[in-house]
Amino acid sequence: MREVQKLVKQERMRKKSVGKLLGGQDKGEEAIAAAASATIGAVSGADILKAISVFGETSGEPTIQAAKNAAEIAAAKKDNDKTLDAAKKDAVIAAGIVLRGMAKDGKFAAKNDDKAYHAINGVVSSAVNKVLSTLTIAIRNRVDEGLKEINKVLGEIKEGEGSEVKTN
Repeated sequence: MREVQKLVKQERMRKKSVGKLLGGQDKGEEAIAAAASATIGAVSGADILKAISVFGETSGEPTIQAAKNAAEIAAAKKDNDKTLDAAKKDAVIAAGIVLRGMAKDGKFAAKNDDKAYHAINGVVSSAVNKVLSTLTIAIRNRVDEGLKEINKVLGEIKEGEGSEVKTN
């Protein structure tokens, strides 16, 4: 039982530490990049898109500690050494990372010449790619559905023309 409690506590701490990735100073470390990678690896692109779609609006400048949804995580002011205390779900955290990663001035806490910089960029790229892949699949499926409907209607038109010609 204690081992389970210990694992649950470690999982909570991992999720909370991802907040440091969004900090103002170059505090991004490989351990934080690994925590973010684990968060993103635990969810699908569809989970991330759902978390993005259900967020509310942000007002003012939310803090990373109080951020509860993807928009607040993405828009949170850059506090040094702060952790994500309110956001509990991997999908919400990953969605916040994706939104910040796609934003024009979306920055993460890492020095350009640091090893963690490349690890953090890889994590963000992975999350964005998951979302874009899911969107691409959804678009393809919708286009396929539309083309099937068009073919069905064209088939009905051709059948109708053939029967009219025979009766005349």
